[in-house]
Amino acid sequence: MPRFDAAKMNYKILFLCRMFLGLVFAYSGFTKLMDPVENFQGVMASYEIIPYAVIPLLAHVVPWIEFLFGVFMILGYLPRLSALVLGAMSWSFVVLIVATRVVTGSVPPDCGCFGEGSLIHLQPYQVLVMDIGNAFFAICLALRKDHPFSLAAFLKSKPRAAR
Repeated sequence: MPRFDAAKMNYKILFLCRMFLGLVFAYSGFTKLMDPVENFQGVMASYEIIPYAVIPLLAHVVPWIEFLFGVFMILGYLPRLSALVLGAMSWSFVVLIVATRVVTGSVPPDCGCFGEGSLIHLQPYQVLVMDIGNAFFAICLALRKDHPFSLAAFLKSKPRAAR
């Protein structure tokens, strides 16, 4: 009879969390990069609490961070750093949604998460739940020192050539 191994199961769950987190952010960043930057600027302005002076900078930087660190997370390259960055972004999105609701009394119907040309369109409460889950996954991944099935584990285990 096969034995249940909690450690192996934990690795599999964390691997799936890493893939989910990476895919969400890589797709989100990619779809925003494929749209005109003005689309994302308009969505950010609709939140009404982001200072207008920083919106152009954020509209150019955020999609690249999402895309690059999402791909890093999928590959398992710098997994702890990637998890910290993506977790901080997820948490900032939670704070943005809640603060917008408190300050303005409503939340924009389009979160801007996946760009206008995306196949995925979520309601604000769905985004809130997803971002809380993503932040939780990211914390679990950032606290983990070893990441099996990752580029980091492969590079760590690869024997070095003698000099």
